[in-house]
Amino acid sequence: MSAGRSGRPDESMTLITEMMERPLDPGYAAAAERRQESGLPAATGLRSPLLIAVAILIGVLLGASALTLRAPTTAATKVKSDLVGRIEDRRAHADAQTRLIDTLRRQINAAQAAALSQRSLSGLTAELSRLELAAGTVPVNGPGLVLTIDDAPAEAEPVAPETNPRSDTALDQGKVMAMDLQIIVNGLWDAGAEAISVNGHRLTSRAAISSAGAAILVDYHSLSRPYVITAIGDPGGLGVQFADNSGGSYVQSLRSNNRIRGDIQDRRSVVIPGEPPLSLLKARAVESAVTRPAPQTADPQATAPRTTAPRTTAPRTTETSP
Repeated sequence: MSAGRSGRPDESMTLITEMMERPLDPGYAAAAERRQESGLPAATGLRSPLLIAVAILIGVLLGASALTLRAPTTAATKVKSDLVGRIEDRRAHADAQTRLIDTLRRQINAAQAAALSQRSLSGLTAELSRLELAAGTVPVNGPGLVLTIDDAPAEAEPVAPETNPRSDTALDQGKVMAMDLQIIVNGLWDAGAEAISVNGHRLTSRAAISSAGAAILVDYHSLSRPYVITAIGDPGGLGVQFADNSGGSYVQSLRSNNRIRGDIQDRRSVVIPGEPPLSLLKARAVESAVTRPAPQTADPQATAPRTTAPRTTAPRTTETSP
């Protein structure tokens, strides 16, 4: 480059210079000139009345939508809140009644124990304890076994359904059914079990294993898997007798044919809770003839009338199940 040559300092930045000096594209400029030649304004204004009206309308709609979404209460919300409040009130009332029942039951037990603590009623106390144990209203503990039954794994498929005693049902062969628990429990009773519970629910003459659709119930309480069957009995013979009878063979059949999981463990000590006793709906004290005083004797030499001392007897009550 010669020393005498001169030029603009920004000669190498022609594109940037043109963008700053002429920011409007030539095509837009030509269109604006044509609009002016035809008598129209060079550009459409962004503040036209129609555009402003549309913007205001959109803003009003957005504001109304926000207010609707943020509304504190609607008809459905009021109904839901009312139902939730009623449920909570009923639940609180049921909890209070349950606590009252427990308090009254303790008072009844204390009064019963005080009435039976007399020396003349010691035999009745022993008989009552024996009957409570037989009825299953008191918790018991002792040696026994724990049998856990659970559904087959999800990937398991039934094997040899023609040999399965449950093949007449249309339900999933890999799931435990109420009939299975019934057969197993009957096998434990036959093996010599003295007390049995399923998932903590005591089985007595007033409690049964039943089904409601796919749910398994014990005394109208729904069970959740796995199903834990606890039995108290002879530690040396209960497990052996159960393995040899129909209940034990049925468990083996569930394992081999339906892949249902079953595990039996002997325990030195297990606890089975008691079943709630019958609700006392009505009680009436029966007055016996021996409680009435005997008529006075006509013997003039008697210094005091002879009477028969009233004998205290326990009130006779009628118990019925609710």
